[in-house]
Amino acid sequence: MKLLRWFVIAALLVLVTAVLVWLVSRWMPLPRVQQQALELMEQPARLPGANAFEMVWLLDFDDVPDAARPALIAEDGRRIAEAARTPAGDAGGEDDWEPAITRAAQGRYPEVPDMAVVCSWRGADCLPQVRAAPLALAQALQSQQGLLTRIAALSRYDRYQSPFVADAHAPLPRWGLLQRSSAAHALAHVQGHSDAALAGICNDARTGRMLMSHSDGLVPTVLGAGMVQGNVRLLAEVLAELPLDHALPEACKDVFTAAAPAELSMCTAMRGEFQMVSSGGPDPRQPMAMLVWDARKYRAAMAQRLQGACLPASTQALAADQAQRWPVPPPQSLWRLECAANAMGCILADIASPAYDGYATRLQDAGASLRAAEALLWLRAHPQGSTAESLAAMPLRLRGQRRPLQLDADGQQLRVALYGKPGSDDWLGLPLPASRLPD
Repeated sequence: MKLLRWFVIAALLVLVTAVLVWLVSRWMPLPRVQQQALELMEQPARLPGANAFEMVWLLDFDDVPDAARPALIAEDGRRIAEAARTPAGDAGGEDDWEPAITRAAQGRYPEVPDMAVVCSWRGADCLPQVRAAPLALAQALQSQQGLLTRIAALSRYDRYQSPFVADAHAPLPRWGLLQRSSAAHALAHVQGHSDAALAGICNDARTGRMLMSHSDGLVPTVLGAGMVQGNVRLLAEVLAELPLDHALPEACKDVFTAAAPAELSMCTAMRGEFQMVSSGGPDPRQPMAMLVWDARKYRAAMAQRLQGACLPASTQALAADQAQRWPVPPPQSLWRLECAANAMGCILADIASPAYDGYATRLQDAGASLRAAEALLWLRAHPQGSTAESLAAMPLRLRGQRRPLQLDADGQQLRVALYGKPGSDDWLGLPLPASRLPD
C-alpha cells in the first residue's frame, strides 16, 4: 500500500508537471523573429489593374459566355470554401486529404480536346519539330481555336489574383494549356505568316511577364517565368530565319526588354504560398487536436521559413544578379518548450521547409533570358562589323557583369548562364538574328 501511494503521488506530480509545461508552452509569446516574419508575410497583395483570373480559371472550357463567367467563378469559390471547411475524412473520397471538387462549368460547357505538346517552353528547336509534320499539327490545332483565342486575350490583363479561399487541396487551373499556343505560332511562321507568328509570341511573352511579376501565388509566378523563357527561345528561332530588316509588329513593343529587379521578386508569390500552406491543420473536432496544434504558432513558424523572398537580402541579390539562396531555419528538436503544445505544428513546419529550395533562381533565369532577347534585338538594329565587335559595343546593362552574354564556339549563338538548380552548369543558347536564313 505504501508503494502504491508513492506511485500515485509520482504519477500525479508527472501529470501536474506535464499540464504546467503545456500551459506555459501554450501561452508563451512568439519569439520576436517569428512575430516579425508573421507580420511581414501577412501583408495583403497589392496588385492593381485588370485581373486575368476568370479567363485563366475557365481556360479549358469552350463557348462560355462572358456574362456567365462571374456566376461560375462564384459557385466554384463557394464549393472550394465549403471543402476547405470540411474536416479531412468527411469528403467521402478515396483520398481523405483531397476532397473532390467538381467545377461549375463541368457538364455545362465543352472542354478543350486533348492535344500533344509539340513545342514545350523548356525545349529547344521548336521549328524543326513543326516542319516535320505541319499538316498533322494544323489538323490538331483546328480543335484548339477557342483556346488559342483565349490565350491571346490574356495579354490584355495586368495581374493574376485568386479570389478563392487559400486551400492547398483546391483544384488548380489547367496551366499546361498555355503551352499549346507556341506550336500555333511556330506553324504560322512555317506557313509564311511570320508577322502573325511574331505578334503571337510577343503576346504570350507579355502574358508570361504579367504572371511572373504580378501574381499572388507560387505556381502562376514560376509558370510565368517558364512562359517567358519559352517564348524568348521561339522568338530567337523565328528571327534567325528572317532578314535583319524585317520589322517587328506593334504587339512586340516593350515586351522583350530587360526586367527590373523588382519584376523578379517572388515576395508577393511567396506571401500567397504562405497563406495556402499555413491554412491547413487537424480537424478541430478531434478531442486531442488542441493538445498538439497551435494554429498561430504554426503560421509563425511557416512565415519564418518562407520569408526569404521578402527580406532585404533578397532585394540586394536581385539588384546584383546574385543567385538567391533563401535562408531557412534548420529542423530543430521537438523536445523544446514551444513544441509542447504544438507538436504537430513543429513537425509540419520542418517537413514543409525543404520543398521551396531552388525556386528563388527561376525568375532570375527568366530575367536573364529577357536581357538576352533585348540583346538580340539590339544586334539586329546595329549590324556593324563582326558579331563579336557588336557584342563589345553593346550597352553594359545588356552585356551583363555577373552573367555576361557570350558567343558560342561557332559564333552562331548568344549564350547566357542559367542558375537553375544549385550546382548545375546550364546555359540558354539563342541563335543569332538572320543566322539561319534559307538558301
